[in-house]
Amino acid sequence: MANKFQPPEKKTLKTILESTNMRYIIFWVALIAFEASGQSYTVIHVIGKIYDAQSGQYLTKGSKLASDANLKFETEDARAAVLSSSRGRFIVQHDATSNSQSDALYALSSVISPVRGRLSTRAGGINNALDFQKHFNDGAVALLGKQYEIEVSPSAFPMAESTFFYAQYQFNGETINKKLGSEENNLIIDLSTFFSVDGNPIDPSQVSDAKLYYHDASKGSSTFITDMNINYVDDETLKSIAEQFPDNTEYVYELINSMYGKCTSEQVDKALEDL
Repeated sequence: MANKFQPPEKKTLKTILESTNMRYIIFWVALIAFEASGQSYTVIHVIGKIYDAQSGQYLTKGSKLASDANLKFETEDARAAVLSSSRGRFIVQHDATSNSQSDALYALSSVISPVRGRLSTRAGGINNALDFQKHFNDGAVALLGKQYEIEVSPSAFPMAESTFFYAQYQFNGETINKKLGSEENNLIIDLSTFFSVDGNPIDPSQVSDAKLYYHDASKGSSTFITDMNINYVDDETLKSIAEQFPDNTEYVYELINSMYGKCTSEQVDKALEDL
């Protein structure tokens, strides 16, 4: 008995559309996965030592970082700024407060985050001790240029020959006290003398446990104001970062803020002018 002829199944418009849509979905999922796997970043600045287990090398300026890289942060507060041509600027930094081992490897996806947004143009003034604490100890402060200035209320903290601020920090096991200058209502930290001992420059990275005090000679007493969470940005570092973005100083502000600490466009502009 002859086999009966079976005509091909007629596809409805709905069936055709569903099949077509599924192919498009599969295509775009595959494309996105391919782009993600091929994504890479260019390192533009590094603080400390970060080891890339995939390449077997430490991150340096200009090196490439794959999206599936595994990193080991070998120094405290090590971090890097990286750039993607398609995704923008990012900071690579692990949680320094975690209890993980120092030899632990971190997937890049778990330690990368976008650079912070645009910063304010001027720093806020100081009206009381709490303002000082928020300014110097609520996140790191970037010190850059020749000097650091901050406006202080003269009614709260008059500054004169007998009433002044001084900083205290540890260096090479010694306690160093530094009287800070003033001009009108501005507290001034002269960075060339601040980071020196007996007239000799010292490595700012070796300074620790910085504190701010207010001294009143008439009372013969000094008042502790706040811990100072500060990071120094030397001229060579600032110049190196600025060279990455010659036509966009806003990116320089953002990277300084993300890598070293709080700053303003006014402070960075002044430091760049003085280079």
